[in-house]
Amino acid sequence: MNEHRPDMIELSAYFDGELDPVRQQGVAAHLAACPACAAQLDLLRMLAADFERLPAATLGFDLAGVIEGRLAAAPRPQPRRDRSWRGLLPVSAGAAASVACGIAMGFALFGGAATPRIAAMSVFDTMPPGSLCIGLESCYTNGAKR
Repeated sequence: MNEHRPDMIELSAYFDGELDPVRQQGVAAHLAACPACAAQLDLLRMLAADFERLPAATLGFDLAGVIEGRLAAAPRPQPRRDRSWRGLLPVSAGAAASVACGIAMGFALFGGAATPRIAAMSVFDTMPPGSLCIGLESCYTNGAKR
């Protein structure tokens, strides 16, 4: 048994008046014929009424002054100003390690395997790598072997 389930997003948009006029009329016609969707719309209306009856929450005073006072009274850490070469040691070690890693990766990518430049240009061939030669003329272009 296939039971119809109301589309709550569409019902909520209908209730809030967010649908275009054509879709609004279509949902209204569906609500007239579908008791399950009409019941869900009634539940949405009751929920909205319950939210309207809730009291408005007010604090009664402004917390900005209290927070600003606490921030002003909080101790501030003083930054260390080490002007000797030892202060630059961690930064220079990190920079040296980054450069070394970059050189190692570049060598591994481009210098490790001695591939001729012609092999790198094979991406511009008319036949993709791994394709099969159908005939002699498809494997040889301008008298040169691929």
